[in-house]
Amino acid sequence: MTLLPYGGGRRWLERGVEDLLDLVETDLNDRHARILAATRDGIPFHDAAGARKVMAEWGWPRAWLDFETVAPAIPRWVGTRPFQQIPFQFSLHLEQRGGRMTHHEFLSCDGSDPRRACAEALVSNIPEGATIIAYNAAFERSVLRELAASFPDLSSRLETMAEATVDLLPVARNHWYHRDQRGSWSIKAVLPTIAAELDYGALEVKDGGDAQAAWFEAADPACDPLRREALEEALKAYCARDTWAMVAVARALVGS
Repeated sequence: MTLLPYGGGRRWLERGVEDLLDLVETDLNDRHARILAATRDGIPFHDAAGARKVMAEWGWPRAWLDFETVAPAIPRWVGTRPFQQIPFQFSLHLEQRGGRMTHHEFLSCDGSDPRRACAEALVSNIPEGATIIAYNAAFERSVLRELAASFPDLSSRLETMAEATVDLLPVARNHWYHRDQRGSWSIKAVLPTIAAELDYGALEVKDGGDAQAAWFEAADPACDPLRREALEEALKAYCARDTWAMVAVARALVGS
């Protein structure tokens, strides 16, 4: 029953039902019924037409964006708060109508306040009018709005970016489910069911926690320059994988 998300299995456990396969679809809401069917039958749920309808409303160019941040308990830089999410890195796959794709990135590991340089890189690399696509987009919107609040001269562009940010997560949640996701629609749960070749396992930095640890090590003045360079390359590989993963998931969702 733990496969049903948002505590959905709890009420069944309270009734003494411990195995999802003891239920039938009519016992469940639509999303949980899809999980049951895919788990029982091994056939993924895929509503390509529904995904196409949602994404057809997204404009061009499309900026597939992912931030990596640190949130120190003790502020490291003037003007920051305890536990504030400070972006030290982003990856951006910029897609034009017709499919032409370019990759842009920002990374600061020298220990200085990265926010201004990050904000300027966003303004430089994301064209006005672009639709920004993120996975669990509330996070990217919050980072953009924090940057806008910090730099009034860039605030208009950054606020516009936040408003133009759309979320791939609910598209995946509403239009795809594979039993190997085991009740999760995180990008790392969905990706292996769609593009197994984009496995994170071979990367030195495999998740957000690894990225934060790598940044703290690289930003330490005592870090050996060769080690810092290796960490920077590992961070770039990880963040680029995140944005390319979104592209791969989106293409699979629409059936292209």
